[in-house]
Amino acid sequence: MDRDRKAVLNNLQEKLGYIFGDINLLSTALTHRSYVNENQQLSLSDNERLEFLGDSVIGLCVSDLIIKKYASYPEGDLTKIRAALVGERNLAQMAMDLKLGDCLLIGRGEETSGSRNRESFLANAFEAVMAAVYLDADFVTAKKIITQLMEPLLNDGLLSDYFDYKTALQELCQKRYKTTPAYTVVSSKGPEHAKIFDVRVVIVNKLTEYGSGKSKKEAEKKAARKAWESLRNEEK
Repeated sequence: MDRDRKAVLNNLQEKLGYIFGDINLLSTALTHRSYVNENQQLSLSDNERLEFLGDSVIGLCVSDLIIKKYASYPEGDLTKIRAALVGERNLAQMAMDLKLGDCLLIGRGEETSGSRNRESFLANAFEAVMAAVYLDADFVTAKKIITQLMEPLLNDGLLSDYFDYKTALQELCQKRYKTTPAYTVVSSKGPEHAKIFDVRVVIVNKLTEYGSGKSKKEAEKKAARKAWESLRNEEK
């Protein structure tokens, strides 16, 4: 491994807060099949087996995180939250935050087509890196890193970017009250290029919540989240 490659990986280790005993394992986690195919003389391994393992490692860590945080939620809601957290979009964002794209070894064709910044490539790389941590250290270490990266999404309310609260609210209302939420735009204010919409969601004979946003969709999502959380809190 040359000096430049080591420097790139050392920078990543600092971001992860973990120093690998076998830095080659980390390098493999960031090596795409296209690069291996174009450089067969180097006898490298690609990261596909690590992706496979990382998917399970991340899934178990996230399941443990949310089942403790949302102790009163039924299996269906936990499944939705987990799907949002381990989905390609979110894992790709985790990878971008760690700048994994800068660390990837990919083939010339994939480089030309912009694959270095493609969500699927980044999500797969994130899975592979977490698997590498698990193999180099242990599950406890991998869980610590994954939790540190994922938990802020729950604590800071950022889950709304990934979790479909409108669908969750509708399913909950249909199951519990045999009705569906009704959304109404209460008002809109501001200039055309910067309007703010206020939306009301009503669950008949149960509750009314409000949300504001730069679009009707955003306002509805915020109102749905408040209503969903209010109904869930009743179960605690």
